Amino acid sequence: MSSDRSAKYNGALHEFDVIVVGAGHAGIEAALASARMGRRTLCVTLRRDRIGHLPCNCSVGGPAKGHIAREVDALGGQMGVTTDYAMTHIRRVGTGKGPAVQTLRAHVCKTLYPRLMQRVFTDQPGLSVLEGRVETVLTTEGRVSGVRMTPTGTEETSDFLAPSVVLTTGTFLNGLCHQGPVKTVAARHGDQAVFGLSAFLADLGVRLRRFKTGTTPRVRAGSIDWSKTLAMESEPEAGPFSFLHDQSFPERDLLPCWQTRTLESTHEILRANLDQSPMFSGQIQGIGPRYCPSVEDKVVRFADKETHPIFLEQEEWHTESIYVQGFSTSMPVEVQQAALQTIPGLEQVEILRPGYAVEYDMADPTQLQPTLMSKLLPGLFLAGQLNGTSGYEEAAGQGLVAGINAARYATEESEVLFPRSESFIGVMIDDLTTKGVEDPYRMLTARAEHRLLLRNDNADQRLTPVSREIGLCDDRRWERFCQKRDAIGTALDELSQTWLSPNQSEAAAERGTTPIKNRISAFEFLRRPEAGFDDVEALTGWSFDSPLSERQQQEVLEQVKLAAIYEGYIQIQERLARQSVKLDEVRIPDGFDYSGLRGLSYESVEKLGRAQPATAGQASRIPGVRPADIALLVGHLKQSAPVGS
Repeated sequence: MSSDRSAKYNGALHEFDVIVVGAGHAGIEAALASARMGRRTLCVTLRRDRIGHLPCNCSVGGPAKGHIAREVDALGGQMGVTTDYAMTHIRRVGTGKGPAVQTLRAHVCKTLYPRLMQRVFTDQPGLSVLEGRVETVLTTEGRVSGVRMTPTGTEETSDFLAPSVVLTTGTFLNGLCHQGPVKTVAARHGDQAVFGLSAFLADLGVRLRRFKTGTTPRVRAGSIDWSKTLAMESEPEAGPFSFLHDQSFPERDLLPCWQTRTLESTHEILRANLDQSPMFSGQIQGIGPRYCPSVEDKVVRFADKETHPIFLEQEEWHTESIYVQGFSTSMPVEVQQAALQTIPGLEQVEILRPGYAVEYDMADPTQLQPTLMSKLLPGLFLAGQLNGTSGYEEAAGQGLVAGINAARYATEESEVLFPRSESFIGVMIDDLTTKGVEDPYRMLTARAEHRLLLRNDNADQRLTPVSREIGLCDDRRWERFCQKRDAIGTALDELSQTWLSPNQSEAAAERGTTPIKNRISAFEFLRRPEAGFDDVEALTGWSFDSPLSERQQQEVLEQVKLAAIYEGYIQIQERLARQSVKLDEVRIPDGFDYSGLRGLSYESVEKLGRAQPATAGQASRIPGVRPADIALLVGHLKQSAPVGS
């Protein structure tokens, strides 16, 4: 156990406001959010030294995932802050595409990152940590009342009481690891599986399914011929992950990663041994991730591809462990070795730890409310991989939402909802609770219909006010946010009132911009892709004058430039977003009887009754529900609404 604030048991009952089960990326954000909102919070984990563990790759961010990580930070979460201190590599990704897609991807030290997270837990007021195994969730009069657990070091169970419980169990429920024909009952390498909670959820009526994920071999750096790989250097100018920082704070110089590729000879070895793959032999029953398939799955599904990219990522500053990104596999170790040695640079490679797959129980997320509280048991919240997602960032985003709403539920405060028009986190949760999942869910920028509004660069402008309102934004973050927000507003106002006329056309042309035919504002001038702020200053004398740090000034000017270039598109998306919000404001009463509404199609009655959407907007996004049926439902709800509502 942790410190003098760790929960004591000794056979007695102990009361909290919120109990979080699990301390992975979802559990971390849930527990910290609850404690920072002033709730007495207990986090139960099997091993304190695994808080913040990175069981798969060493990266944070990437396409769409980086957006979520930035949103978690804007809401007062911890992932971005810790990433900046544990960073070993950073790059901007999506730079060849529009601003809606561009984001950050970092690597972090796999020992420092969890160590920093554990320190945050220790220092967080109101948060207690207890090592142990939760056997079941306690209920009283149809509501959550706590958990029954077996603390580490004892054989006796103890009860801990709370009106809110958040389950963030990752791959631990009935976890089963596979490596070739060898099966091991475990949640992941070095961690035991748990069983009681699956039985509890099944008895509650939760629809459980088996999903599968996997990881890649780790190989020794000294056995790699780096001359046959392409070095991809870090880009320190990409900036920090957290909006709190002007820079990252790595312990050492940032590292490169390296790129190589599979060859046809690699694919031949994998195809020749498919009968030894647990995926293809039928040994694995769980559904694997569509957007991050194993390497043996790639060579079958994409048989026309002669090669697949491989990235070599250094997991720590202090060890030789290299993560072979793009080579997730559950093949026998000798097949892994043979296939790896066909890859340029890896001809003499030594495996430190083979790749493996893990099957686990997941819970149908359509049985959750948009707050991530169970529709079957008030006070029970589910977050992370348990809900059928994949990825650290997706888990963190859910954990934050569940922690916020568990904290508010515990003190009978109103729920906090995240519309899909305002965040990638909202898109993800709406997708999960409305559409459900057929395979492990991964966030993609294409899933967000209003993604030009939900950029990586403006996550703080969208969500920090929400964070402040619910008590997760401290004074330091708020002051920094307000200064940046005000600077953006001032720059937009000044540029809109600064003018250029046709008699400056020649001067503009000399600077490489198109002629000025009519009197235009400096803001309109910036719509030209080739026009920059130095051009505005040269032609008008306007310059950006602000006490902000150099980093923040750069962020302000980037947002102003984007506002100018994409003004028309942004206005269109804002109008469409307002329309979708109107549907989401039409609430559907709990237990609404769709069969009693004449005119609804049989398919819509069945699907709406099964999903029990909270709003007409959510109902409209259920696959198979006709727009005409939504119009009928909205008309009925508005007609039957109390006068003045």
